[in-house]
Amino acid sequence: MNQFEFNLKTKLKFGPGEAFNLGKYLKELRFKKIGIIVDSGVFNVDYIRKVLENIKKEEFERVKIWEYNLKAEPDYDSLDRVKLEFLDEGQKPIIDCFVGIGGGSVMDFAKGLAFLVVNSGEARKYQGFPTDIIPSFPTITLPTTAGTGSEVTFHAVFIDLGEKKKLGINTINNFPLLTILDPNLVSSCPRSVAVSSGIDCLVHVLEGYVSRGSNYLARVFAKEGFKLIFNNLLETLNNPKNLDGWANLQLGSYFGGLTLLGSGGGPVGALSYILGVHFKVPHGLAGALFLPHIVEYNIKQGYDYKELCDKNEMLSEKIFELYQKLDVPSSLRDFGVNEENINVLLKEIESLDKAFSQNPIPFTVEDGKKLLIKLIQK
Repeated sequence: MNQFEFNLKTKLKFGPGEAFNLGKYLKELRFKKIGIIVDSGVFNVDYIRKVLENIKKEEFERVKIWEYNLKAEPDYDSLDRVKLEFLDEGQKPIIDCFVGIGGGSVMDFAKGLAFLVVNSGEARKYQGFPTDIIPSFPTITLPTTAGTGSEVTFHAVFIDLGEKKKLGINTINNFPLLTILDPNLVSSCPRSVAVSSGIDCLVHVLEGYVSRGSNYLARVFAKEGFKLIFNNLLETLNNPKNLDGWANLQLGSYFGGLTLLGSGGGPVGALSYILGVHFKVPHGLAGALFLPHIVEYNIKQGYDYKELCDKNEMLSEKIFELYQKLDVPSSLRDFGVNEENINVLLKEIESLDKAFSQNPIPFTVEDGKKLLIKLIQK
């Protein structure tokens, strides 16, 4: 067992009804001025409305709610625009913490704002892994989807619209102080969103499990996360009133985030980024397209997934079968990619060799191009 480091910095509150205690927890943490980012897709859901009403009953000095209504994944320009909502005329923060209620994009946006209200300048200035920075304001996350893992990681992903690249503002100061997993928050999640986020978690655990940057603890989380997502996703979507199923998916997402912390990405994550940026494909579905093909490639080249699947060679088949039942797209053409515009993706692959090198079996830029061509011919 090799040496490794693992950071776990987020307190977890788990269980049905826990979201109603948000105001109480904020009081216990001695926050007085609360900034809340809420996904517009859940803003008017009865359960969410009651959670927000409970916060107001605590009589904080200020509760400022901003409805996240961006049509695509978050970008640096939007961060610069929205941060002004949380600064006074002297450019000083009017809140002392941020709460993100929504999917991965909303939680990332809350992390980004928590960083920018105390670090001056445009968001682009802090692309990647910035140094010499002021610690972010604390964030509290309440995920309304199960799969992104943003509720427990320090990553906050944003798109540079000008450069057409997906980077982020990534600092250990972004770790949420507290995350609340309440299955009532996700039980009304639309099927299409639940599929995308659930498959996103499969990408995290399967890619994190095999990554060259992985370690023993990350693989422990990956194995448990895989079981929770793979064994519960379809059944829960077919029986959406089953809170136990949603709770299992939430924990699977949480374990997927922990897997990411201890491993890093690989070919699937890198390929999904460029597809998402250039064709506005939801991150989970973008990764879903490539996942079983990379798993199949690794198996054929001799990699053993036996700890995840009784019959190693059947793992990719099982993923394809799950996709068919969930109506997951299987071709690049489903996302608008064709012979005329695929060159933009083929060109982008040239810069992904570092991510490809994390695959346990050699996977080259040429292998990536062959996969893209294959997926446009399906």
